[in-house]
Amino acid sequence: MLLVMLIGSAGFFLVYWATSETDRVATARQLYLMEQSQAESLFVIAHQQESATVWDNSLQAAMRWDTNWLNDNLGAWMHDYYGFNALYVLDPRDVPVLAYRQETGLQAHIDPEFGEILYPIVNKLRARLRAGEGSRDPRLKTPGETVRTMVGGHPAIVSVKPIISHTGEITQVPGNEFLHVVVHYLDGTSYLAELERNYLFDNLRYSRTKNNVGTERAYPLKSTGHTIVGYFIWQPYCPGATVMGYISPMLVVLVAALIVMVCAFMTLAHRRRASQDATEAKMHHMAMHDALTGLPNRANFNLRVDHELANLGPSQAGLALLFLDLNGFKQINDSFGHPLGDKLICEFCNRLTSLSRDCDAVARVGGDEFTLMLTGMRQRDDVERFCRRLIELVRVPFNIDGQQIFVGLSVGYAFAPEHGRDRNELIRKADVALYHAKANGRNDFAGFEDEMDALLRNRHRLETDLREALAANDQIEVYYQPIYCARTETLNGFEALLRWHHPARGPISPEFFIPIAEEAGIIGDLGQYVLRQACEAAMRWPDQTMAVNVSILELQDMDYVQKLAAVLAATGLAPERLELEVTETAMLTAGTCEENLKAIRMMGIRVALDDFGTGFSSLGRLTRIDVDRIKIDKTFVHGFDQSSNDKAMVRAIVELAHATRLAITAEGVENRAQMEFLREIGCDLLQGFYYAKPAPAAEIDALLAK
Repeated sequence: MLLVMLIGSAGFFLVYWATSETDRVATARQLYLMEQSQAESLFVIAHQQESATVWDNSLQAAMRWDTNWLNDNLGAWMHDYYGFNALYVLDPRDVPVLAYRQETGLQAHIDPEFGEILYPIVNKLRARLRAGEGSRDPRLKTPGETVRTMVGGHPAIVSVKPIISHTGEITQVPGNEFLHVVVHYLDGTSYLAELERNYLFDNLRYSRTKNNVGTERAYPLKSTGHTIVGYFIWQPYCPGATVMGYISPMLVVLVAALIVMVCAFMTLAHRRRASQDATEAKMHHMAMHDALTGLPNRANFNLRVDHELANLGPSQAGLALLFLDLNGFKQINDSFGHPLGDKLICEFCNRLTSLSRDCDAVARVGGDEFTLMLTGMRQRDDVERFCRRLIELVRVPFNIDGQQIFVGLSVGYAFAPEHGRDRNELIRKADVALYHAKANGRNDFAGFEDEMDALLRNRHRLETDLREALAANDQIEVYYQPIYCARTETLNGFEALLRWHHPARGPISPEFFIPIAEEAGIIGDLGQYVLRQACEAAMRWPDQTMAVNVSILELQDMDYVQKLAAVLAATGLAPERLELEVTETAMLTAGTCEENLKAIRMMGIRVALDDFGTGFSSLGRLTRIDVDRIKIDKTFVHGFDQSSNDKAMVRAIVELAHATRLAITAEGVENRAQMEFLREIGCDLLQGFYYAKPAPAAEIDALLAK
């Protein structure tokens, strides 16, 4: 009996020690996880900021003091999406361009109490920016200052990041950047719920004092200055205590079953440990993968690339790093909404992974940006064959929720070891190649060449020259191409065309400098210049109509209609004499673009669909597009001499357009045979070198005087 009691007592104390030790380990693990979660929060908030601060559109909006846009993308939207409690945008003088608080919404100033906290942080960051410091965290693109402190009685993380250009095309004086400020309360319900969900804390709460009760654990929350600003208190997960509660009564009654119970306990403890290991593995997977697509993220991709580069021997096959960018994805998000855009991204990922091998690496590094590592590539031709297959695969329309979605793909690549063995350098060169591919018309690929760096610098110089030319108003001129009636061959009107006479480079084609103006954000100023010049010229030619091209970026400006009305009022031109030429993409883009086109037509201004047949245009869409005229692209007219298919296509367009009561204009008429065919099939208006080349206003005055 004594022996049984001794065995029972020994077993009881053994079980007690084991359960207590399990509880201690579990509690220590949760304390560690709490510490890690606080460190990770500092990084995550800064990383989430970079999703909107490393973006040309954000910088351009800040420079325009476009508070509504900033609030939609860097203010209220980030509050709704990420749960931030307050967001600010400061100009180079630290004057708030945007001040958004969860409690008050938009406001015009920064509270003085918060300013005492914020401005020392801002000054510290500006000093770093002036000194040219980079990010201290290699996972982040830009430097920043992130602190933990008390804000308005709440423990909070305050993060300040510069708003910069993601293309590098918009420059700012170091230290005078626009800054984005985020305040995220650590005692908020959503933040505590997220900690509970991600790290499995039970009954987590925040308290200014250490008032934990019973077995509750308290973690001291310290500010950046190491001052305790409160405590996170939760009920620790104690698997040992739970098990002990079940085992103790059985030990008293069933001493003889002591060994069996110990074995059962050890098995249960092992399962608990396995469950914890599975949870940690899941957390690690979440940290290294994209939440939407499940693909590896940038950090994961970089590790894979570093490993492959380290093992890349001199006699081994090379590897290629590809940068991929979906063309037109932003317009799809604007037109159909972000949920459909997310589905499109997932479907694109399925196609992308279907082409890759297990030894390759695919990652999503941005909203519509992806990277791909191809291993075992013997030569650049292998990489380019893959790029062609990838672009062709994306050309097939995506069927999302019953909608046929068309997107394009631009690809840039760098090849190792030919372009180097350093990951950062290879990624930079692939990014330069991607920029080159997009500059060549998108839906194409390009491999890095040494001259691309020079071309990129040349493009940046041209952007600067274009800004100076627009400001000086001595290089840019509007030319006018006559448009003739096909039936009577009498003058009907003119199309205004922009010309740039560079003092050093000579004439520069609009096909080259217009995309630069769109990317630089000055297309609106150029458009207003052409519109005003064209309307003033039209007032001197009272019997003629005037056609002016309008960029989709101009139509996405909420103030475009007011600017248009102001030009008409200032020049006195009747709205019915003005015709605006837009692309099909603009016609099919919902939102501001669609509303502006409706308002333009209500003003009595005619709308023409330009370059019909060169994009996603189809004859069936003519019945659904609300325009007055379509313009047949010159590529069809030039093809009359080589193929009868172009003639058949143009004939079909003219017949369907007339059936839907649309007028037809054909561009690029260069010889009499083209003119006679177009007149025979019923084309209404013609323009091209056969009649006249574009000429400045003075020559048009002389022409009309004759």
